[in-house]
Amino acid sequence: MPISNHDALPDATLRRPLLFRPELILNWIWVPPVIGSLYYPWALRFANHAYTEESGVTIAVTWLITAYAVPAIAFLCLYGSVGVPAPVARPLLAGRLSCLALATPPAFTLVGVLLYLMRIEGADIAVWTVLWLAVAAISVMAGTTSTPGREPVGPANPRLKILRTLHGITALLLLLVFLGPHLVNHLLGVFGFDTHKAVMEVLRGFYRYPLVEPVLLTVLLFQILSGLVLFTRKNPRRLDLLGALQLGSGAYLALFIPTHANSVFTLARYFGVETDYAWAVGAPAGLLADAWNIRLLPHYSLGVFLLLAHLACGLRMVLRAHGTDHGRSNTITWCLIGLGAAIAMVVTAAMLGWRLT
Repeated sequence: MPISNHDALPDATLRRPLLFRPELILNWIWVPPVIGSLYYPWALRFANHAYTEESGVTIAVTWLITAYAVPAIAFLCLYGSVGVPAPVARPLLAGRLSCLALATPPAFTLVGVLLYLMRIEGADIAVWTVLWLAVAAISVMAGTTSTPGREPVGPANPRLKILRTLHGITALLLLLVFLGPHLVNHLLGVFGFDTHKAVMEVLRGFYRYPLVEPVLLTVLLFQILSGLVLFTRKNPRRLDLLGALQLGSGAYLALFIPTHANSVFTLARYFGVETDYAWAVGAPAGLLADAWNIRLLPHYSLGVFLLLAHLACGLRMVLRAHGTDHGRSNTITWCLIGLGAAIAMVVTAAMLGWRLT
């Protein structure tokens, strides 16, 4: 008579408390990101109150750090849910929920923008809470109907390889033609509004040219859609730390890009708002002093960092495909990620009012 897996375990494992079983932890690893996402708008509110009520910049910064901790915890849970060799019930569900929680800043910004367009005031946190409770309820129900086992991964698809190649090529074109100049323009914010505006007007002459703008929007849409396809076909068993970062940053950008585009196009083209640097930094109130604007701080700063991190991780795949060894490709990637972090900090400092002149 064959013995069960439980009978085959060593005595020490049998005596291990239930709460410390790895498979149980992995089955519920999505809970901290969900709780963090529910907490996120409160962290921003507390930070804004601390700043406006002069409780001290230190207290405001502390609350902001807890807001940034939400996507950080989500990433740790994402990394903890991938590459699991033992069969567990819900690693794929946990990974995707962690990716969604990692994208909390742009998701909360999108909720705020949509409610603003519908002229619904003061309901951001309530709507956000209902949405995440619904996500949590669906996750629990999905978990009760799932069965333990390795998630199926299909054979390599030649069309998927072509899509991955096109995704990389169009990303490079966007970086050279649009994203690179756009980020440089934001870096110039450290020299003041006038410098940023002068460069922006030159770039707008190209971006908004009738033949160029539709092409850029089409390429951006292709990036999002192709990225989502690649996301759903990613093999979670083969992801290391940088692979998890590529996956999570892609999820963030899939929400960040349409959220940013919706805000710019709706306000600029429909309402006639001047979407310049003053608009981006919430002038004259600023990002910290306004209860709505404060959400834009993690939204933009993490958007810049994760965009550059995603590109760096994509480059790592290209380097490996062309024969670069594991250690060297990782070193190059981490150096680029560090550069991306530095760029994101300068852009954020400029948005908060820091100037070189």
